[in-house]
Amino acid sequence: MQKNISKFLILVVLNVAILVVAAIFIANQLSRTLQIVIISIILSSTTWGLVWFWQRRDRQDLVVMQQRMQSVIDGDLPRSVLVSADSDNWDLIRQFNDLQSYVRQQQHHNRRQILNYQTLLASLPVGVINVNHHHEINVFNETASRMLHMTTPILPVAEHLLIQQFTLSELISQTFNQKNGQRTILNLAIDGENKQYEATTFFQTDDEHTEVMVILYDLTTVLKVERMQADFLANASHEFKTPLTAITGFAETLQGSAGEDQSIREQFLQIISDETKKLTLLVNDVLSLSKIKHEPDRNTEERINLYMLVQEQWQSIQHLVIKHDIKLVNDIPDNFEVVTFKNDLTIIVKNLLANAVKYNRENGQVRLSAQKTSDHWSFSVRDTGIGIPTNQQARVFERFYRGDESRQKTIADGTGLGLAIVNELLAKHQGNIKLNSQVGVGTTFTVIFPNK
Repeated sequence: MQKNISKFLILVVLNVAILVVAAIFIANQLSRTLQIVIISIILSSTTWGLVWFWQRRDRQDLVVMQQRMQSVIDGDLPRSVLVSADSDNWDLIRQFNDLQSYVRQQQHHNRRQILNYQTLLASLPVGVINVNHHHEINVFNETASRMLHMTTPILPVAEHLLIQQFTLSELISQTFNQKNGQRTILNLAIDGENKQYEATTFFQTDDEHTEVMVILYDLTTVLKVERMQADFLANASHEFKTPLTAITGFAETLQGSAGEDQSIREQFLQIISDETKKLTLLVNDVLSLSKIKHEPDRNTEERINLYMLVQEQWQSIQHLVIKHDIKLVNDIPDNFEVVTFKNDLTIIVKNLLANAVKYNRENGQVRLSAQKTSDHWSFSVRDTGIGIPTNQQARVFERFYRGDESRQKTIADGTGLGLAIVNELLAKHQGNIKLNSQVGVGTTFTVIFPNK
């Protein structure tokens, strides 16, 4: 109100001044009528000019406000409008600034929520896929990308992205059609490898939209472990039962009349002794596996001459060497030294040498070599034996596994735990083992240790 009064007084004063000035200059030169017309035009023009100027100045605040609104619509951050307290639009713009501040706070809150949501999705150990009612994928986390061996897509993307995994795409379609969640095990071919995923779908709907969310959990390792456990129990039962049956059977026979015959008694007692040794060896190997996993290493690292260690362990298995007539070629330099746990390295070397002898051909050869690099050292054990079929190579480090072919069990006896023990010891020391084998040609095991 005060501002309007001020504008009115300015107009009055200005008009009076113009009227006085005009009257002085044109009073004696023009007729009265023309004087009135000219003065009216001057006064009207002046009034209109001032009003236009004031309106334009007041309207400028509204123009800036409109520009700020459009920038928010375009995705920019909300910004306030600077305005003086005497502006006619003060109340309106003040409310607009309050609204901008609220929108800015909500945007910040939403960004944090979205960031937290994206971080959660990215860190989940399960794959998450969400498909909306337009059959567009609007959620596809990194775990799902890794599990399906895909590049994380730019969302939203059409559902046919999953067309290569037909069973998964079909499961989503069933959930939409039946309007009910599903749960199943999917066997998918991922990058040439068979994977087993537990897939759970959730059907979500409201008055306008329906969505299907898929949760994928990788069961491949779990099912593999379960299979290995089942195989372990079956094989362990068999391996324990065989010598126990022999011991029990021959002991019962000796308790009868057969025990009175000295030659039979000596023969059966020798069998019982041999089977007892096998059983003792089996128990010791099983206990060794348990100790590797569950007992801390109380030994200390020491410097070891690998060449001499190989020679010592070769002598310790001379009964096998002589039986199979195997020749050792030790190409490891006689000054090749490493720093590690001697007891563990001894077990690794002995098991690999024993296997190389057992599964070798008559008059065969075992060759050892070693090398060092800046970050690791390694040694290889190569034999000229029967070799390992390609379809069995992935399982030779499993406990009690000695191949599916009966010829391997007739060629070599043992517990079937040697390579499992080697693998566990290497895992304990952050090492690994590589296998290269060809049936009828031979097998090479390469053991790799990190440098200390």
